[in-house]
Amino acid sequence: MQIRRAAAALLPATALVFGLFSGVVVAPASAAPAVAESADSSVILEAPEGFQDAEDTSAAAKAASYGGTITRAEVLSRAKDWWTRKVPYSQSKYAFDVNKGKKYRTDCSGFVSMTWKITSSRNTSTLDDIATKIGWASLKPGDMVLRAGHHVKLFEKWTSSAKTSMWIYEEGSTATDMDHETVSVSSLKSGGYVPWKYKKIKD
Repeated sequence: MQIRRAAAALLPATALVFGLFSGVVVAPASAAPAVAESADSSVILEAPEGFQDAEDTSAAAKAASYGGTITRAEVLSRAKDWWTRKVPYSQSKYAFDVNKGKKYRTDCSGFVSMTWKITSSRNTSTLDDIATKIGWASLKPGDMVLRAGHHVKLFEKWTSSAKTSMWIYEEGSTATDMDHETVSVSSLKSGGYVPWKYKKIKD
């Protein structure tokens, strides 16, 4: 092996000497082209500058509608998403909404803010600033029942035509997290709750 390497090393020099005597200079052979980087190279896989994947683009497009009008069906769809995902209750943590366009605080008021698709997480002292007070019998899907400064629940539907009890969604507490249950109007009234309608909801 050493002999072959030595012979290979002498070839360029031999060719040069031969060329000088013959009047023709023979240039050494050029180096072999570099081997292309493998398919898993970080350089090859690196995304071009300014690249944004489809999911982010979609989220950015949808984000433009935050704070705008919303249908009752969309409000309930957004509520059901957190219920299905079992988003845990917290007054300091945040979670994405269904389209991953924005994060909301995962407490009762942050939950209602998320369902209404507003621009930020309000609290139980400011949600009524963007709502209109209504009568109990006027409650429709996507409205809220609020105990100002304390707690809020999202109205889903009446349990019967008598309108004496309802299905609600709520981020209840660290003990219950996301909750979907029935509650009576009488208990809500005695607890200091009042029904409200979001000003930008479409009937």
